[in-house]
Amino acid sequence: MSVKLSNKDYIWSYIGVFMSVGASAIMLPFILYFLNEDMYGLWSVFQSAMAITTLFDFGFSASFSRNINYCWCGATELKKTGVVYAESREPNFQLMKRTMTACRYVFLLLSGAAFLFMTGPGTVYILYITKSLSRAETLSAWAFYVAAVFLNLYYGYYNTFLRGVGAITDANRAMVVAKLILILLTVTLLMLGFGIVGTGVAYFTYGFSYRILSRRAFLRYKGIGKNLDSVTEKASRQEIKDLFTIVWHNAKKEGGVTLSEYLANQACTIISPLFLSLHMTGVYSLAVQFATVLANVAATLYSANVPVLQSAYITNDKDRTRRTMALTVFSYVALFAIGLLVVIGAGLPILRLIKPDTTPSAAVVLGVGLYQFMLKYRNCFTSYFSCTNRIPYAKAFIISSVVCAMLALAMLRLGWGIWGLILAQIVGQGIYNVWYWPIRAHREMGMTVKDMLQVGSQETYKLLQGFFKKKKD
Repeated sequence: MSVKLSNKDYIWSYIGVFMSVGASAIMLPFILYFLNEDMYGLWSVFQSAMAITTLFDFGFSASFSRNINYCWCGATELKKTGVVYAESREPNFQLMKRTMTACRYVFLLLSGAAFLFMTGPGTVYILYITKSLSRAETLSAWAFYVAAVFLNLYYGYYNTFLRGVGAITDANRAMVVAKLILILLTVTLLMLGFGIVGTGVAYFTYGFSYRILSRRAFLRYKGIGKNLDSVTEKASRQEIKDLFTIVWHNAKKEGGVTLSEYLANQACTIISPLFLSLHMTGVYSLAVQFATVLANVAATLYSANVPVLQSAYITNDKDRTRRTMALTVFSYVALFAIGLLVVIGAGLPILRLIKPDTTPSAAVVLGVGLYQFMLKYRNCFTSYFSCTNRIPYAKAFIISSVVCAMLALAMLRLGWGIWGLILAQIVGQGIYNVWYWPIRAHREMGMTVKDMLQVGSQETYKLLQGFFKKKKD
């Protein structure tokens, strides 16, 4: 079954992104007000530590989601690299159920490993950087975050499955409801005086709700649950082993990419408290949050169209691949440029009224924003390769991220502070990734930069025209 997005899917994609932005925007003033500077810095470290979930995912979510998409589009078999083009457009529920069974076993092991790591080395790290803070409060909050990581990782694949079959509206609805729960609990618990422990309780509840809602939506989407139940043949150990071997071929590369993404986005926040005060770490983290939110909003169409690109590839529709890629790249560049101006011109002055000592300067936000733009821009093009079941960029991503971390350590030792973190990341990614993968993708698709801009603007115009026309009707 080919994946095609409707106006409703695009609308819910933006609702989902803006809810994420809105959740951060609503909670941040309360967090800044009710937590002192050290506790806010610790909360920022917790947020970076939570990204360990994606690190321990080790690329399996993306790999399983991609293969679920292939099953949904009629694939008769799964391959380590590339695909056997689908002849039938009807979902292959037997292959899908075997793939999901393998997925459950894999994520039980991954979540267990994450739990052991966070309760061991993770706790030692937290105790080291919080010597002057209340141990009882710190460890209580950390316990909730650790429990949340375990549950989120174990059940997290259901939301990626939803996106894999093109259920973009359902995926975003689940996220919106869960975010509302997060906002209400965080604000309520902070006002009741639970401090950073309250944020941990809220995060745990949010993650648990999100996974349950995603699972329910996936099984209800176009009768998937009933069709899976009709498959009575159980997957044998050998079939699960074979599927694991197939998925592992690219998952280990995706894992390297996941590690590089973690280093690229979170390593500097983890490293920072070792050289800078928790207060300065909070300032840097706030700039990262602004830039990350902006990049995620700008990349909404890119994220929503990943299952479309996968579907186009498995059905060998090259024209749809080119048009979809052009739409995602053009929209990303345009929206990021507009959004950065809004953040610097309006967002920072408003935040400065609330907490002037913790608000980053416009120059710092611009620097971090440039780096986040580079990350998502390269990802727009590398998604083209991953959707074709190839991960040729894994080694380059890992090398660049290690270079970023090493440069950051060197510059912090030299006393460059926050600007050392920013420059290290820009240089590390600018050397290779930000220009090579766009060029290679252009060559494979047979498109020039001019073609990309022209087709992208046309596709964006058609999308907007179709939306407003339908609105009038």
